[in-house]
Amino acid sequence: MRILVYLCYRGYSIKGTFSALNKPVSSTNYLQDILEKAILCFCPARRPKILLSTYTECNVHSLCNTATIDFELPGKQKLGTGELNISWFKFNLNRILIEKKRTMRILDARFVHDAYEPKLAAIHRTYLYRFITDPSITIIEQPLSTYLSSPISLTLLRSAISLVHNHLIDYSLFTLPEARNLLKDTHRIVGIQLSEAPNLFSNLKIKSSTNFCLQLTCTNFLYQMVRRLTTELIQVAQEQLTLEQFEQRLYSSNKYLSMNNEDKLLDINGLYLQNVMYDEQDFQRYVTYTTTLTTKKNIMYPLAPVLTGEE
Repeated sequence: MRILVYLCYRGYSIKGTFSALNKPVSSTNYLQDILEKAILCFCPARRPKILLSTYTECNVHSLCNTATIDFELPGKQKLGTGELNISWFKFNLNRILIEKKRTMRILDARFVHDAYEPKLAAIHRTYLYRFITDPSITIIEQPLSTYLSSPISLTLLRSAISLVHNHLIDYSLFTLPEARNLLKDTHRIVGIQLSEAPNLFSNLKIKSSTNFCLQLTCTNFLYQMVRRLTTELIQVAQEQLTLEQFEQRLYSSNKYLSMNNEDKLLDINGLYLQNVMYDEQDFQRYVTYTTTLTTKKNIMYPLAPVLTGEE
């Protein structure tokens, strides 16, 4: 059976998540390749089949991403649930990642059915964007947070969020043209929460008023949608964009209008994939593949995110 793994990683040491299949595994530094190489050290048999649930952009951190792994023990057919201890599997896979000095760890793992698709089965995904406006940001916080040099109006930010929160909106303008052209439906409902961000380390004294985060939740985001949408929310809060201009862009009928300040996207340091949520009942369901479903699968799950238009 397949194994579903929950994993975390630091994005600035990984070149995105999709695999470079035309290169040897040892010459790449993609998340999928790192995971594959660790599996081959753990079980030197056939090349494992790995399906990621979410294809994060380069330098995006992950508090919890998921992937399914299919691999075989030497001289055996597919691995069965009675042939592998999950705790032992996690311990040894993390040991290999530590020995290889990889900034990735396996948080948890569980058996799922052979037809289980981690991307299709996800109910929603949540991203977290951490912001700091205090210029005395420490060298420890800096690569893990996004620093805002201009003053922020939280009142304006809340007003901008209210225009987006839980509304069905066409987000065509908040992705790349290449991704936009591959999608039939770019309408999404996004939930956004503004809150005070806790310090990453308890002994670091940072003013709470200068530390906040945005939490964005959606079934599936368009490619770069989180970063682009958040950039414009922050521009409103910094009075670089009016609420009227922001609302006009949200409901613009011109799907090919380019983003304002294309070269001023927010620093990606503070962006995290926080969670990928599943329905617990789906883990108990057996799915039968049909020709139609297989065809859809091949369309929906190429490796590179730019090919799907989704993260």
